[in-house]
Amino acid sequence: MKIELHVHSAEISPCGWMPVREVIDLYIAAGYDAIVLTNHFSPPARASLIAKGMAPGDFHGLYHETVEKAQSIGKARGLLVLGAYEVRFACNANDYLVYGMTGEQCRDVDGIFAMTPAEFGEKAEKEGFLFYQAHPFRNGMTVVDPQVLFGIEVQNTHPRHDSRNDIARAWAEKYHLHAIAGSDCHRVEDVGTSAILTDFPVKDISDLVHVLRRGLYTIA
Repeated sequence: MKIELHVHSAEISPCGWMPVREVIDLYIAAGYDAIVLTNHFSPPARASLIAKGMAPGDFHGLYHETVEKAQSIGKARGLLVLGAYEVRFACNANDYLVYGMTGEQCRDVDGIFAMTPAEFGEKAEKEGFLFYQAHPFRNGMTVVDPQVLFGIEVQNTHPRHDSRNDIARAWAEKYHLHAIAGSDCHRVEDVGTSAILTDFPVKDISDLVHVLRRGLYTIA
């Protein structure tokens, strides 16, 4: 299976240019079997939606409604769509990719945003989901203690940023961090520039977490 791990859509991510319907059509055309919708789960994303008229308490619901909408469209068109998160805490501008966290585990949105990476890493380990730092060597990022992470994104192919993937790969090797890859798709030109490949038949987010945890994939 060819799987995209890092995709944004216009419904939630203020930097996303495409609605989920367009994202899905483009990834089908690009020959993918599955995509993971990793919209921004962050104070700026919530603030942007509030500025557009969303009630402050509706962020959690809208976030997950967007995933469900994308999954329904994807199922009808033959593309598996999974939901995950690109989390940002209030303490700095870092982004973190989180796979396997349930809606119930992040229902306390303000509590999540108030955490430090170390606190969230402890929560991830305790509750069984995976916590990666996204593009850790991009300008504006702060590299965190590797011990609080499950892994890092070592191949981010966003064309409008230098993610210094070579440094990320070296960092992952040095600290034995699990390495992942993603297109970090926001616009049409970003579609399908990275992927993981696996022979494991991924059918849901639990299967994906199994693949990532066990390293049953290669980076394309």
